[in-house]
Amino acid sequence: MTNTDTGLTQTGLTIGAFARASRLSLKALRLYGELGLLCPAWVDPATGYRFYRPEQLGTARLIGLLRQLDLPLSEIQTLLDAPAFTRPARLNELWGRTEREHGQRRALAQYLIETLQGENTMTQQFQVQERFVPAVRVVTLTQRVYVARLSDYIGEAGSRLAELAGEQASGPAFVLYHGQVNADSDGPVEVCLPVLGALTVPEDVTVREEPAHAEAFVALTRAQFEFPGILRAYDATNAYAREHGECGLLSPREIYPVAWEGLEADDFAGEVAWPFVPQREERGAAK
Repeated sequence: MTNTDTGLTQTGLTIGAFARASRLSLKALRLYGELGLLCPAWVDPATGYRFYRPEQLGTARLIGLLRQLDLPLSEIQTLLDAPAFTRPARLNELWGRTEREHGQRRALAQYLIETLQGENTMTQQFQVQERFVPAVRVVTLTQRVYVARLSDYIGEAGSRLAELAGEQASGPAFVLYHGQVNADSDGPVEVCLPVLGALTVPEDVTVREEPAHAEAFVALTRAQFEFPGILRAYDATNAYAREHGECGLLSPREIYPVAWEGLEADDFAGEVAWPFVPQREERGAAK
């Protein structure tokens, strides 16, 4: 028996009635059902018709509102699976992450606007210095990695290399970017640790010499390492290298001389460096 005004049957609300009551589309309800996010209370085995309980309307409306926050369905599922008393804290955590990501996008948009306008403010905020770096023996791990995994990979690779090197480690770890790392490009990225003497390593670890070179570099605080602000440091060092010589075959890099644990936003955290061939060396080679 069906109430034609409400769509309520003895087995529950029809999917059409439930869609009207929850203000969710039929397509969305079917998708949520397939994903296990909001399953029908009962499906008629003969007809395939879906029926929902009136008590499910609260969950349906909650899902619809959470989607308006642009939360992924996987995160909404995690929230719904959590005990009710933990959901406010969980949502606060998810929204905080969303706000941080939005802040990054806003900062990236501003960076791109300045770039398109040809403004030079991005290089003026850094004091670029130049130095000569002697050749050094390094133990390295290389991997293709997208930006979502970048920080974790650097930490994991750095810890593994430090364990392999032990007392033979002779300097701060640094990371070479042999290609762009973002949502579409995966480097590769090479994490390096200077070492002294011979070292026996597993097959996936490389021991090699990093050539001597000149490089332009800037010192950064913990806050300045955050994307997309760090792009300005790369722009500044690249501009210096091109102004004072020619960029060679060596990849730009980040150097980590201090541990990041416990660092405040304004604490020194490391350096960005861009290797180059100084003009004076070019003139000397031409004689």
